[in-house]
Amino acid sequence: MLNNFQVEMLKCDEAFDELDKLTSDVSIQHKTKYLKTLTKNLDNNFEGYFAVAKSENEVVAWTYVFIDSGFSFYGVLSGAAEKLYNLLPKKFNTAFISSPVAEYNMFHISSKYKLIESVITEKMTDEIIRLLKNKKVELVIIKDHINYYSSEYFHKKFIYLHFMPGTYIDLNCTCFDDYLMKLKKKWRANIRNRINKRKNDLKIEVINAANLTARECEKCHELYFQTRTRQRLKHELLSQDYFCECGKELGEKCKMLIAKTGEKIIGFAQLLVSENDVINVRMGMDYNCNKEYNLYHHLLYESINYCFEKKKKRLYTSQTCYRPKIEAGAKLLPLHTYICFHNPVFQKVFGSIIKNQCKCYSELIKAENPAKILAKYKKLCS
Repeated sequence: MLNNFQVEMLKCDEAFDELDKLTSDVSIQHKTKYLKTLTKNLDNNFEGYFAVAKSENEVVAWTYVFIDSGFSFYGVLSGAAEKLYNLLPKKFNTAFISSPVAEYNMFHISSKYKLIESVITEKMTDEIIRLLKNKKVELVIIKDHINYYSSEYFHKKFIYLHFMPGTYIDLNCTCFDDYLMKLKKKWRANIRNRINKRKNDLKIEVINAANLTARECEKCHELYFQTRTRQRLKHELLSQDYFCECGKELGEKCKMLIAKTGEKIIGFAQLLVSENDVINVRMGMDYNCNKEYNLYHHLLYESINYCFEKKKKRLYTSQTCYRPKIEAGAKLLPLHTYICFHNPVFQKVFGSIIKNQCKCYSELIKAENPAKILAKYKKLCS
């Protein structure tokens, strides 16, 4: 059994590269260079920390803690619950154990201690929450797509629910045409029609993020902001420098898909590249021409094509916008989510409302035909 250990909360710029040794390759979103870059370029409502568990001088486990001082539940609720919340809006000082935009591998634990992973997870969570109380954090949200923590500890402290599943596409074929042939006939025809319609006037280039010019960074940030403004549930707000600094820090592991008509940039997708997988972490689009050019679809198709060219086995396509992803052959990645309000009244009353509103995601995950669930809960699952 592991001896007593201590948990330190380190500002991102204080962390050390040793943490990356415990992070799997697919978890490039949790590599310290990326997380430092992300946190450095967030607005003042956000803070990023590494919570590091040590036994003597040995790093036992770590995770990323993302604090948002103005988190709200806009976009989570519908019906009467949404109307009530709009009348009495409440923003929470919220800590996400793992980033809200990086749902992959919540806790990173030394292989020496895998047999007692649940013990470490529970003790570490308890220590993190204790430390967060000093920062007057009102709400803690934990997310993990791997582990369902069914222990008595989590049962007592947290409300468990499925929330906004991730998505991924396994690429078990050799090229884009073979991939299309595995899709439903109607969906395959839709994709081919969209591609053929714009093959002469929409060009998508793949470039290293490090090679973006200052003008291109500025344009990507403008398009990112357009997309963020239209999201019902908002998280991070990035500065323009983010797109430049990601390239400097991550080098070949960060690619940008730049969509152009003529010389005008009208869309982008940012890809983080690991040994076998690619993660599409964010997109931005010019909404004056998004509908005409089907930019979201084309950027998704080009992300898939890039994976084939580089012989990658899986594309992670993150959360939201489920319909085009499912039509493109994506599978749902259940996201185990745990919510804990420090206020017991909020935990009982508001927590129950949130759990009820999130039933749509449980149905979506379990459905044999997810398209029917998307139609049923169009507003929440869009």
